Amino acid sequence: MAYQLISGDNHIDLTYCPPDLWSDAAPAKWKDAAPRCVERDDGLHWVVDGHEKGMWNGVGPGFLKYQEGSFARIDEMKGLGFDWDNRRGAQPRPTTPELRVADLDRDGLDAEIVYGCLMINEMIADGDMRLWADQTYNDWVADFAKRADPNRVFPLAVVPNHDPEAAAAEVRRCAKLGLRGGDLAFKKMGRPLWHHDWDVLWQAAAECKFPISFHSTGFKGLRAPDTPEMEKEYFVEFRLVRSALFQLDTMEVLVSLLTSGACERFPDFNFVLGESGVTWLPYVFDRLDTEYHDRARSLGFSMKPSDYFRRQGFVTYQQDKYLEPIVPLIGEDNIIWGADYPHPDCLWPESSKILDRNLAAFSPEVRKKITRDNVARLYGLN
Repeated sequence: MAYQLISGDNHIDLTYCPPDLWSDAAPAKWKDAAPRCVERDDGLHWVVDGHEKGMWNGVGPGFLKYQEGSFARIDEMKGLGFDWDNRRGAQPRPTTPELRVADLDRDGLDAEIVYGCLMINEMIADGDMRLWADQTYNDWVADFAKRADPNRVFPLAVVPNHDPEAAAAEVRRCAKLGLRGGDLAFKKMGRPLWHHDWDVLWQAAAECKFPISFHSTGFKGLRAPDTPEMEKEYFVEFRLVRSALFQLDTMEVLVSLLTSGACERFPDFNFVLGESGVTWLPYVFDRLDTEYHDRARSLGFSMKPSDYFRRQGFVTYQQDKYLEPIVPLIGEDNIIWGADYPHPDCLWPESSKILDRNLAAFSPEVRKKITRDNVARLYGLN
């Protein structure tokens, strides 16, 4: 298939998954802890590991019930026919095959890379149950892509993050299922990301040509409101702080992964900083290179840390006002655009119009790399 425009960062969040995906298949010992939906007066609610998370078919990864005025973009999507019906029997657009493909068409996209519900690896405490939940999702999403359009919908596997050996085995299994890459939740990992125990995963990813992504899930160390009363009074302020800093948690991922030496030991391993933005990268590159030269040359790298990113790393973004002067510092072959469908800040269904505006100063060749060629090369979309 000849692709013109590919989103390198779209989504299927837990909120949109079939309500009985895990509960119907759960072993008896996990029946009450596995992700499941319970029916309440206002519709279905997700419960994971005994904790209520919010609405089924809710708004974005936050499981939110639709409320007019909460998100400007969501209100626009609502006016265009997007709906968030929380009652059993509703058809969530992101996980109804024909509706998802229709939304690709409406946005002018030929194909998409689809990030999955990796946050279940933060929500589930038991490692064995995490692995089972990941495998259940990966089997389902591989089948979903076939039912939607296997030449246009390319889901990423959710990679287990509690055990490196289990992660490597799941990468090999998912590669055989036809999935093109995986997403690894870096919060609540069984080992720090810079630990060499993860080498078995990087090796598997390199052998299977299976890029590993690390998608932003937001800063977790922010100063939160002290009391329910403060949270209510300062809801808008705190939400703005949280959302403005959301993407920058992948700074830790970038530095940890490069520091680990994974790219030195596995030159065929590729990684992606998902929905991370671009323009902060040069500062971190300079800082990391400087500190490596000053105090860490005993690691024995054959290149500067930042050069490994240019050889093996990628970053996805939606909109970036200052992209033009930064591209030469990052590398035009390492940047991937994404529409972020169906999140509250997504570009759907105006991706082409927004790209025309934001990439107007770039040559056609560079624009093609950012919006098609780089992602197609990374995931082998021919």
